[in-house]
Amino acid sequence: MKTLYSIRRFYHMETLFNGNLPLAGRDQETTGFAWWARNARLINLSSKLVGAHVAHVGLIIFWAEAMNLFEVAHIVPEKSMY
Repeated sequence: MKTLYSIRRFYHMETLFNGNLPLAGRDQETTGFAWWARNARLINLSSKLVGAHVAHVGLIIFWAEAMNLFEVAHIVPEKSMY
């Protein structure tokens, strides 16, 4: 007979919000957010996340401009684009 569920689903698992795991400042009393507030674990990392996104955007713009300059450098004005 085929089983329609996973046995692993029923094993006990430690999670951030069941009170058994030590939370380094990520509980409701220290952060002011309940367990269901998404990304509450990232409150102290917001400046690093913003910095990473700014750096990523910078790399994307650098790549786009490099490709633009590469294309412009290889233009042959006498040759039709179409």
